[in-house]
Amino acid sequence: MRTRLVSAVLLVAAAVTAIYLGGWWLLALYGVGMVVVAFEYYNMTRLGKHNPLWIPGLIFIALLLINASLRPTLPYDYTPLILVAAVSLPPLWELTRKDHQGFLLDWALMVLGVVYIGVLGSYLFSLRNLQDGAALLFIPLLATWITDIFAYLTGRAFGKDPFFPDISPKKTRQGAIGGVIAGTLTVGVLGSIFGMNPLLAFLGGIIIALLTTAGDLTESLIKRNLGVKDSGTLIAGHGGVFDRLDSMFIPLAFAYFYFTLVLGYK
Repeated sequence: MRTRLVSAVLLVAAAVTAIYLGGWWLLALYGVGMVVVAFEYYNMTRLGKHNPLWIPGLIFIALLLINASLRPTLPYDYTPLILVAAVSLPPLWELTRKDHQGFLLDWALMVLGVVYIGVLGSYLFSLRNLQDGAALLFIPLLATWITDIFAYLTGRAFGKDPFFPDISPKKTRQGAIGGVIAGTLTVGVLGSIFGMNPLLAFLGGIIIALLTTAGDLTESLIKRNLGVKDSGTLIAGHGGVFDRLDSMFIPLAFAYFYFTLVLGYK
C-alpha cells in the first residue's frame, strides 16, 4: 500500500506539471506513456497467441500523438492519412507471406490498438490545445483519477455486491457508485468554478465518471480475453502503465467533444 501511494503521488505531481506546461512537456510524459501503453497492449496480444504488426502499430500511434500535439502549428491534420496507412499496411504485408492463418484477427488487433490508444489518446492533446486548455484538460483528467480512487476506497470500505464479476471479479457496485459520485462532483464543482454552466458541468461530470468506469472495464475485458492478469510491471504497486491510464481514453475523447460542441470552447 505504501509503495502504491508513493508511486501515485509522484505520478500525479509529474502529470500536473506537464499539464500546466503543455507542449513538449505534455508530449514527453503522456505521449511516451501512451506509447508504453501501446507496447503493453501489443505484448498482451502476443501473450494471447496472436501476432499483430506491433512495431508499425507503435509507430502509427506515436505519429497520431505527435500530430495531435503539434496540430496548432501544422498546415494539415494528418490523422486521416495515418489511419489509412495503418489500415492498409497489414493486408499489403500479408501478401508477402505464405501462411495466412489468423491474419484477420491480427489485422483487427493491430488497427484496434491504433484507434483505441492513438486516436482516443490524441484527444488529451486536443483538449490542451483549446483556449484555456490547461483547465479543460485538468478537470476531466482529475475526474478520472478521482473516480478510480474513490471506486477503490469505497469498494474496500463498503463493497458487497459484485459489479460485472465475469469481467473484473474484485469490483463492486458500491465501489462503482462511490467512484461515479466523486467523479461527477469533481467536474461539476470545478467546472462551475471555472465558469461553465453548473447544470451542464454536472451533466458532463456524470457522463465522464460513467465513461471512466467503462474505460476501466474495457481494459479488464481485453486482459480477460487475452488471458493476462496485468498489462505489465513498470509502475511499482500499480502494475503496467496501461493499468493506470486505461480509464482516461474514452472519457477524455468525450470531454473534448462535450466542451467544444456543447459548451462552445474553441
